[in-house]
Amino acid sequence: MSTATRAVLFDFGGTLFDYADLAGAQIEALEAFAREVGLAAGTAELARAHRSATATAYRDYLPQPYYLHRDFFADAVRGMGRLVGRELDDAQVERWFAIQHGLRARDFRLRPGVVETLQELRARGLHLGIVSNIDEDDLHHLVDRGVLREHFDSLLSSEAAGSCKPDPRIFALALERAGCAPAEALFVGDSLPADVAGANRAGMRSVLLWHRDDKPPPADVPQPRHVIRAIPDLLDLV
Repeated sequence: MSTATRAVLFDFGGTLFDYADLAGAQIEALEAFAREVGLAAGTAELARAHRSATATAYRDYLPQPYYLHRDFFADAVRGMGRLVGRELDDAQVERWFAIQHGLRARDFRLRPGVVETLQELRARGLHLGIVSNIDEDDLHHLVDRGVLREHFDSLLSSEAAGSCKPDPRIFALALERAGCAPAEALFVGDSLPADVAGANRAGMRSVLLWHRDDKPPPADVPQPRHVIRAIPDLLDLV
């Protein structure tokens, strides 16, 4: 007999909102930042450099059980600067954060069906939580931008947990807050190495949100228990 679901825990970025919706704001931020600090690179070159530096930083940080995301993003923008021939100082990095955060807040929106799905899950008596690799100030800022606070019973950032997915501690703390056993919780995320791998190791029922039409999820990495294409598909799992 299958175990009843008592909690649904969500990753935040990439799951409840789509980073693609922030792509225009990211380009505007790069252009504004380049003008302010005098980076001699065009928009396309800056975008490539930022993607490359972010990917390098992600590979460096992912194995660490805990880190501040502010440090991760600072290393990414410094790496971008080096790729276009500039060393960026602390004041310039702070200015990048200010520009990017303002434009990101302007364009932030939830994925279709998020609010309606949360309302239905809450009506079914489930504990709902966010478990995100994010710093505290960013988590609460974006939760409030999305008017999400009323829909969730618990909000857990990696900073508050002192642990970043896929490290086991953040999953254990999330389950403690939900008051349920691992098998009684669904964990919904868009990252195979962070969300799915970590939830699987914690004994939770992992759900991968896969929204690409051009290819299926890779088969050579930890596999989720379920795959959904949109957030409302969760209702069929509980």
